[in-house]
Amino acid sequence: MRVLVIDDDYLSRMLLYDILSQSGYEVSVGEDGRDGLKKAKAERPALVITDVLMPGMDGFQFLREIRRDSELWDVPVIFYSGTYIDKKDEELAQELGVSRFLTKPKEPSEILAVIEEVLKEKDSGILPPSPIKPIEEPTFLRLYNERLVSKLKGKVTESEYARAFLDSIMEGIGDGVVVIDRQYTILHANTAAASSLGLEKSELIRRKCYELIHRRDAPCEGPQVICPMRIVFGKGETTKVVHTHRDTSGNEQYIEITASPIKDGSGRIIAMAETYRNIMEKQADDDLMKLVKELNDARARLRQMAITDELTGLRNRRYIMERLEEEFQRARRTGRPLSLIMLDIDHFKAVNDTYGHMFGDAVLRTVASRIRDCLRKHDLVGRVGGEEFLVVSPESDVQDAIIVAERIRRVVQSKAIAEGNLEVNVTLSAGVTALSEQDKSPDSVFSRADTALYMAKQEGRNRVRAVNP
Repeated sequence: MRVLVIDDDYLSRMLLYDILSQSGYEVSVGEDGRDGLKKAKAERPALVITDVLMPGMDGFQFLREIRRDSELWDVPVIFYSGTYIDKKDEELAQELGVSRFLTKPKEPSEILAVIEEVLKEKDSGILPPSPIKPIEEPTFLRLYNERLVSKLKGKVTESEYARAFLDSIMEGIGDGVVVIDRQYTILHANTAAASSLGLEKSELIRRKCYELIHRRDAPCEGPQVICPMRIVFGKGETTKVVHTHRDTSGNEQYIEITASPIKDGSGRIIAMAETYRNIMEKQADDDLMKLVKELNDARARLRQMAITDELTGLRNRRYIMERLEEEFQRARRTGRPLSLIMLDIDHFKAVNDTYGHMFGDAVLRTVASRIRDCLRKHDLVGRVGGEEFLVVSPESDVQDAIIVAERIRRVVQSKAIAEGNLEVNVTLSAGVTALSEQDKSPDSVFSRADTALYMAKQEGRNRVRAVNP
């Protein structure tokens, strides 16, 4: 059963998407009333949940258009909004034929209970029994404009109060404070943060943190970079790191950062607050400065070691399984495809028994290198067992993954592997599968890829086999 969710706020849309899709509903989303109306006409949903105050076409206008449509007039519409629904709003919405009102935030169980109740009423013929007589245009415009002005005044007043309150708190903190969203955009900053960079506070807002703070053209990523974003947004934890910032003159400053998650009313992490202080001036001949740098370097090396397979240089099992979990959750949330490739070197035990484990290690390193060279930029690979490798392929369906697996298989067998005076030809087998709507955890996808690999082995090795979800 399809439910259409309409909200101009991305987090609200995705939260409802997750709640409904995990409860077995087919869910489509609209970014505002116009987008939602277009999708409603194309998809004929069983029910619509919409925000009220949205740009372009808001909830009232959307509801009126739905009730005037000869094919959609009986589709139940639930208003799910913040604090902008008052008594007169309710009266206008009821005249237009709204089914229910929900005030944000609501527990998932409450949202699902209301949806089930409304759908039962529709099936029983209670809601609505017949097309609702549309409000005359002049009357609707008058009532609608009155409600719109009221809501906008309320929202402006509330926003201004919240902003002033937040600014007073941030300015009262002696240390520099910045608030950064998932796209690395600085949403708020205080004067202390701006001064430490030699900038005005207004110059920080809506700019990328890596551009202003680190003088980079891209996000601070990679094993040699200590950035709190992954810990805060990935694990929801507060973390403390020592980082280097550059001022407008290009001078390095060592900064102690405390980064914490900022959550909305539903507990979803929407931004990160960084509080930092300059712990020392950059001094090339300062022993303490050198010690801090060495500690930073050591932490980066330790992190790299913790996620790397020592023999092959690929990511280790723990890391690739964590990334599989992340990509699985991302694919479930967005509806985008995700594929897995399990790879296993054929008759590897015979290589070890015949040539020794030192040569076997050389074979593993060479095969790992060839696998890595065959992958696309967004593919992830790790060693998950003795001679087994896992490739996680976001944004890829089964056919895409089969092409990658075949390329790896051909490249591995195309040239003998030599080490000293020894040389051997090796092949590998591959199992391919993709995420399905029935998969409740990454374990089920991983198990299916392993089954496909077993089939390839049973059928003679040196081949790719796929198990469709």
